[in-house]
Amino acid sequence: MNIGHCFVTIVELWGLYQGLKLAWEHGIKWLVVEIDSLCVTQLVNKPMDIINEYTSLIQSIKEIIQRNWNVIINHVHREANYIANYVANYALSFPVGVHHLSSPPLSVTPLLYHDLYRVAYPLSVLY
Repeated sequence: MNIGHCFVTIVELWGLYQGLKLAWEHGIKWLVVEIDSLCVTQLVNKPMDIINEYTSLIQSIKEIIQRNWNVIINHVHREANYIANYVANYALSFPVGVHHLSSPPLSVTPLLYHDLYRVAYPLSVLY
């Protein structure tokens, strides 16, 4: 999904929303979502106590989660979710809008195995 230029939190929320909708439409009954944004994980897992620019989207996500299925939203560090970052950058090559891929791009196959076998990539910190 490419929604143009905006803040990371809104991108993560829209990605979660679209992913949940897609999983529901495909009849998935058990789903574990791993998100590398602690902010988004907390926004959807905790009660909303303030109204902000994300409130309606967060409420829509919570409504989907409350349907008759089992959804767990977990935070993982970016290094454990390398494939998601790759695909997010890959999505920037598409025009603005939602795009469904029937299979992963060939360039992502080695990374899928890295995620499967929990290959970690060190976090680069610049001082």
